[in-house]
Amino acid sequence: MNVIEVKNMSKNFKNKKLFNKFSLEIEENTVHALVGPNGSGKTSLLRILTGLYNQDGGEVNVKGSHAMLLENDYLYEDKTGLENIKLYGLYFGYGLDNYQKYADLLELTNDLDRNVSTYSKGMKRKLSLLIIVMMNREIIFLDEVTSGVDPISRVEIRKLIKLLKDEGKTIVLTSHDLSEIEKVADKVSMIKSGVLLFTKSIDEIQGESLEDLFIEEGSK
Repeated sequence: MNVIEVKNMSKNFKNKKLFNKFSLEIEENTVHALVGPNGSGKTSLLRILTGLYNQDGGEVNVKGSHAMLLENDYLYEDKTGLENIKLYGLYFGYGLDNYQKYADLLELTNDLDRNVSTYSKGMKRKLSLLIIVMMNREIIFLDEVTSGVDPISRVEIRKLIKLLKDEGKTIVLTSHDLSEIEKVADKVSMIKSGVLLFTKSIDEIQGESLEDLFIEEGSK
């Protein structure tokens, strides 16, 4: 079953056509990665799927509740990690019953009583991800979730993504880290200049490097 269906979608930005008759399907309970060079339209597509942008034409159907982690972190630096979780909980209406499970998995538990201003880039990223997960939405959009994150944090984030899939979530992510995508994604769609070049399952790639595909398709 597809939880996201985009059919013949078009979108212009400042009189420049980014998407023209763009179509994409994303299956329920999968980890689906969007890859492509800078300016290819990945982040804009996420913003259209979440309703932050309206398309100019075509159909966009997202069947389920959703939350999105933006590329930048928006946290209260003068508050502790736990205070951030509580504040966003008041805003988004989630309880604190199960935050401990996710905090433990992300190795954040021992740092939640510290001010966020003392956190590393990776810790801030993991706290932002934890807050998004606490919203308990059916579809989770992650924009460059491992950008600027250390290798250990990437492993922890990968474990959380696997857990979310096991819990029945659908995860749609963008990333420039192709090796990370190969470890976590079920399907990969490559976009260039607003055009879908391919959608392949990781099994379909069959040992062919995603980086090689990226270079091969991107040079056409």
